[in-house]
Formats: sequence, structure tokens, C-alpha cells
Amino acid sequence: MSPTLPFSLDTLRSHAIFVPPASSSTDDGWELVDSTSGGNLEDGLPAPKNARIAVRDKDLLVAFGREVRMANLGGEGWEVHNGAVGGYKTLKSPHLTFPIHQLVLNPTGRLIAVVGHHQIVVLVLPRAGFASTVGGDIPCRTFAVDEYQHSPSSTIAVTKVRWHPWAEDGNSLWVLTADGKLFEYDVVHPQDPVQTFNFLSDKSVSKFSAIDPLSQYATSFTFSEGSMDFAPLMVYALMANGDIYTMGPVLPLHAEVPVEYLQSLQAWVSARSDSLKSGEDGEEGSAERAALSGRAALQSQWVEAVVSQASKTSDETEAEEAPSPSKGRRGFGLRDATPAPPPPPSNRTPPPPGMVRVHPPHLTASGNPAPGVHRPLMRQGPLLYSPAPQEVGNGDDVDEQMATDLIVIRAGADSESTHRINVLAIAWSGGRVDLGVEVEPPEPRWVTSRDPSPGEVTLPLIESVLSSVPPGVEAEAFAANAPTFVQDTIHPDVVYVHHSFGVDAISVEPWATKLFSAGDDPLPSSDVACLVEAVPSKPIIGAITFCNITLGYGLLALATTGQLAAVEMDFRVKDVGIEAPPPSAPAPVVDADSDSLLQKAFDVAPLLKELSQPLDARSAVRKLPDSGKQITSIGPDHLRALAEAASQVRKRAEAVRSASSAVERRLDLDIREMTRQLKELSDSSSGIDQIRTRASANAERAHTMATYQVTLSRRLDAILSAMLSEYRPQIGDVERKWFDELERLRVRVSGGAGRRAPQGLAHKAQVLKEQLAVVKPLAEKAQAEAEANPSQAYGSKQLRPLETALSQRSDELARMMRRMEALTVKVEEAQ
Repeated sequence: MSPTLPFSLDTLRSHAIFVPPASSSTDDGWELVDSTSGGNLEDGLPAPKNARIAVRDKDLLVAFGREVRMANLGGEGWEVHNGAVGGYKTLKSPHLTFPIHQLVLNPTGRLIAVVGHHQIVVLVLPRAGFASTVGGDIPCRTFAVDEYQHSPSSTIAVTKVRWHPWAEDGNSLWVLTADGKLFEYDVVHPQDPVQTFNFLSDKSVSKFSAIDPLSQYATSFTFSEGSMDFAPLMVYALMANGDIYTMGPVLPLHAEVPVEYLQSLQAWVSARSDSLKSGEDGEEGSAERAALSGRAALQSQWVEAVVSQASKTSDETEAEEAPSPSKGRRGFGLRDATPAPPPPPSNRTPPPPGMVRVHPPHLTASGNPAPGVHRPLMRQGPLLYSPAPQEVGNGDDVDEQMATDLIVIRAGADSESTHRINVLAIAWSGGRVDLGVEVEPPEPRWVTSRDPSPGEVTLPLIESVLSSVPPGVEAEAFAANAPTFVQDTIHPDVVYVHHSFGVDAISVEPWATKLFSAGDDPLPSSDVACLVEAVPSKPIIGAITFCNITLGYGLLALATTGQLAAVEMDFRVKDVGIEAPPPSAPAPVVDADSDSLLQKAFDVAPLLKELSQPLDARSAVRKLPDSGKQITSIGPDHLRALAEAASQVRKRAEAVRSASSAVERRLDLDIREMTRQLKELSDSSSGIDQIRTRASANAERAHTMATYQVTLSRRLDAILSAMLSEYRPQIGDVERKWFDELERLRVRVSGGAGRRAPQGLAHKAQVLKEQLAVVKPLAEKAQAEAEANPSQAYGSKQLRPLETALSQRSDELARMMRRMEALTVKVEEAQ
């Protein structure tokens, strides 16, 4: 029988799931450096974010390379086989053909988004505990998300993926790409996005333009939070230069919204309209008053449309749940009319209690455009920082930091307070984290003449926190650093910053509590603690917080080499005002590893107590009737008194001898203990001398090797310089022009290196091939369905535009292929 290792966070580090595969142990996590994948770190753009570990109740999921592993943490422990602790299952799918950067678990725990640099795959997870009962690999059902947009040859990187918390069954996946487009996908039909929002202009920026390229690169987005206004319906998008844009209201296509929130939102909009009518905001007849009135009218129309959907849905749900009326006679002897047929059964489960299903007013429930006039949402921003953030950071290039992630933190006066504020946190590649307060939450805006272009939206910054970085980190390592936020599972005012060099915890509770209290005292700083520290050669590629009955409450951080750091954290206990007992004298602490002979202190109190008692020998003599007179004769009374006095003296002498023996034994024990400690001190001194000798020898050897290495480098440089000067041929102007022409042809065919370089004909042809591979099966399927059902087939007028578009696409692809082949032949002939 194999030995069993009991479960604990310490033994979890030795689990076999964290052993990287041999095929990807050297390049895992750094395949993104390949220029063909768009991950060249030398082009000045942010590096991809990594989150390759996830926890679902008792199941642990880890990604290495193109592999997703799953292990069950239930049970009493793990068996040890051939030095490997426990076992795991590999989730197999034909769609997992790309290096995995992120694992994003949906709210229900049934789906997980597997994210690469350009591709996204949604994987249906096995049921809980399935990984512990099934042997071997587990084939899973997976489906790619929008292969037309997110293909292997796509030049637009995927920068952030999130599941919407209000989506029906957790099926709404939101994807942000580097060009500033935010897509919503319904994973039931993941081929096309159901909603698209653009946070950047569609105009291309020339490399000679004065516009900062980082301002045109979107790195992160987040949903805002709130309880009564439009805050939960607003979306923030972050650019690499730190610009933050916002847009709203935004709802998933199939949303489940709390009824209490809809009621609060309706009341908030009504109160806003009443304040405008009473003249509290703006002067009568002013442009500001007109703009506020137009904005409030549009907001009221949107809320009324959503509330009407909620009312209709509630009525339909009550009608389905109501019992059918019994057949019988009415008044006047008339029978009931023929009952209407029951509605067809729906496959959709009813919403949870307290929730109601709605959809965006500009769309129908099926995702088609709704009838009527619907204005596009207005992009607001960028937010104006006040004051400007501090230019601090790790490394030398402080000014070249790039914003990588954004999150909204809910902070209150205490953990039980319902009144909270939104804190925006922005992470930068240099390790800086800016914390700002959302004093005036942005409101929904639409592109209309009734509401002119918005003014500046201000974000007051409270402080800038600098993450801890181990010493000796080169400046080049910060180019691959992409800090990511991880929300705490229990405390909403605590966030963790996971970066390449470790994990830091930031708590805004100190100054958030002070904001809710009266007083003009300066705000305290946030509580910052370094939980995990990593060396630059082994960067962190994933961090997750957990709180369940199996693991407890803590944090897991994973390095590229498979090393796991497990941090067990303490729960925050509220102070109830009970005073602590007065401190007593501390008891002596005995080292558990010590062999001290003196286990307890020598207590002399019993000895002194016995010796301090008065001697009663004289009292026995005083009891004689003639004790004060001269004794002329000795009688029996005198003899008895003398015997009693002698007995008292003998007892006192025996007590003195016993105390003397105890003191002598203690003294002997003290001498033996002092001898032992002197011996230990001598051994320790000898060991320290040996360590110093070895350290001195090693330091001298290292210094010699470093000096010799410098000498070898200089000699190698001199030899290379001599060889270059001796064997370098002289190139004339004609040959130089010929080589330049060859280079231009090569760039035109194959494209340049880096994200900003122009793409060649080969790349464009590959993109067209992939798009054609996505469209062609759909067209063939539609043609087969049309042939099978002639009555439902498209007419000639409907098919003609599709055939024309497909023909143009095929002709364009053929022309591109012929042109590429001709240029390739020219390049080969020239070479």
C-alpha cells in the first residue's frame, strides 16, 4: 500500500500538478517573445498578463504551456507514488493549440475561459469531484470564441477577459482587445459578438504622428460597482499610457438584475428629475440646465424601458406559476369559455429569487436590433487625475511605465457598513499603484444634441503605492512585467497586486475609514504588505485567493518553474470594546530544542518559610511553675521541659540540614549546566570560524573568476574586431542598393518584426485563409439547409449579395496568392 501524505498547504507545494511538463519546462511562459505571435517585448508595448491558476471549491486548475490540469483537493490526503505526491487529470480538447496565459472561471463554476495572446476557448468543466474518480485524461467539451476575430494570425491582442456577474447562468463573456474594442459573447452562440463597444477611434495612427502610441493600446477594463445609481452599469477602460475612459449604461444581452437595485435606480432617476424641475441644478434657461435636462430625460427613458421589461417578465412568471382555474359554472348558468392552450414549455430555468431578467433596450431578447430610434453611447474621458500621480517606480526608466490593469474597490467605514465608496486602483509596469476615489460617479451619456459633449471627469488621487521588488532586478526585466489585480475573497477593501516579482497586499481600510469620520486630520496611508517574493529568473505567472472549508483562507502564487507559494491569512475580527486583562509577569520560555538541565527555576520560598518559623524551646521552659526562681532540685517537670526543648532544637537542625542539601544539589546542577553551555559555545565558535574560512575562500575564488571572465571578454571582443576588420568585404553603392531592394521585397512579402511594423502579403493571405475557413463551413451549412428545405431557402435576391461577397473574397484571396508567389519567385531569383 502506498504511503499517504496528509493534506495541508505545506504539502500542497509538493503536489504533482505543479511539475511542469518536460517539453515546455524551458520555454513555458516565454513563448510570447516570438515576433510572429505579436509578443515582442522590444516594441515598447505592454507584456501579456498571466493568471494560470484557478480554484473551484475543492478543484484546483493549473495551466502549463498548452495544457490544462485539474486536481481534486478533497479527501484525507494524497498517495505518494515514485516520489510524486497525489495525481491530476489533463483536460483534453482539440482547440487547445496555443500557449495559455490566463484561466478565467465563470461565476457558476461550470465554465472556464482559456485565454491566449490572440485566441479564446471556453471549456466546460467536469462536475465537482470528477477528477478524483476518473482515471487518465478527461476529454472535455470546448468551443472557440469568434475564430473570425480571434485567430492565430490576428494582429490584435486579447488584453482582458471577464465574465459579467449579472449574466443569466453566467454565460456572458466580455473580451477587450488592444485596439480598444469591448466585445460581449454569449457562450451559447460564441461565433459572433452580441454587443460591441469601441473606446478608441477607428482612425489609424501613423508612426510619424505626434500621438502617443500607448494611448491607442487598451490594456484592461472593469465593471464599476454600486447599489442605487448607474454605477453598476458603467464600464471603465484603461489605456497603456494611463488614460481611463468610461461608457454606459451597459447590460449583458441576457441579464439577471436584482429587483432591489432596479427599484433603487428608478427612485434615483425620479429624484434627479424632481430636483431639475424644482430648479436646484443650474439656472433657468441656461445651457447647463438644458444639457442636464436632456441627459436626465434620456436616462429616464432607458430606465423605464428596462423596468417595463422587468414588469412583463414578472407577470409572465406569476402566470406560469399560478394554478389553472377549475372548470365549473358561472353565474346565469353559463359555462366557462374554452380555455386557451398553455404556452409552450421554455428551456430557460426561472431566475433566482430576488432577480429579474432584462436585456438592453436597443436590442431584442434574441439579440436583434430593437425597433425605434436608439442613440449610440458616448465615450467619456479621459479622466483627469487630481493631483497628478507621483512619478515613482522601480527601475531606471520611471517615465516609461505602462498602465497594465484596473480594478474598482468597494470601501466603507467598517466591514458591516452599507454606505461605501468606489476606489479606482491603477497598476503600472514599474510597480506603482495609484489609488483614487470616485467622488462624482460618471453618468450615462448618449450622442445627441440634447446633451452636448461632456466636460472633464476628475479622479482625485489619494496616494501612490510602490510594490516591493527584490534587489538585483535589471531594468530590462520591467519590460516583461504586467501587474494584475486579484480581489480578496472576503474583504472588499483589500486587493492583491500580482506581478513578476511577487504578490503584495493593499488595504485601503485605514484612510477609507477616515474619510467617513469627521475631522480635518490628514489621511493615513494604506496598509501594504509583501506576501510573496520571487527572483527575476522565476517570475510569478498566477495568483488566486481562496476561502473554503477545504483550503481555509489564504493565497496561492505560482512561478514559471512550478514552485508554489501558499500564504495562510487571518480573518479580520471586529473589536467589540472588551478591555484586555492587565499583563502579568511573563513566564520563562523554554526552547523546545534546548537540552538545558535547568527546566524550572529554583524556588527557595518553602525553605525560608520553614526556617523563618520561631523556635518554641524557651516556651517549654517558661511553662514550669518556678521558671523565674533559682532551681534547687530537678524534678520530673524539669526533665519533661528539657526534653521538649531538645526536640524543638533537633527539628530546627534537621530543617537546616535539608535546606543545605537542596542548595548544594541546585549548585551542582548549575555548575553542570554552565559546563554544558561553555562546551556549546566553544562548538559554535569553531563552526563560525569554519564558515568564515569557507566564505572567504569562496569570495576569493568568485573574485578571481570574475576577473578572468572580464579578461576573456576583452580578448574575445578584440579577436572579433580584428576578424571583422580583416574579412569584411567592401560593398559598393550598386550592391548596397541591390541589398536594400531585396530587404524591401522581403518586408513586402513576409512583413517586418514587431507589433508596429507593417504586415506583409504572406500574413494578409494567412488571415484571409483563416477567415475563409470560418465563413466557408457556415455558407456550406446554409446551402445544405436551403437544399433540404426549399420552402425556407433564400431567394435569388437574397443570395446574390452573399454570392457576390464570397466571390469577391475568393478573387481577392486568389490575387493575393498569385501576387505573393510572383514576389517570392523574384526574391528567390534575386538571391
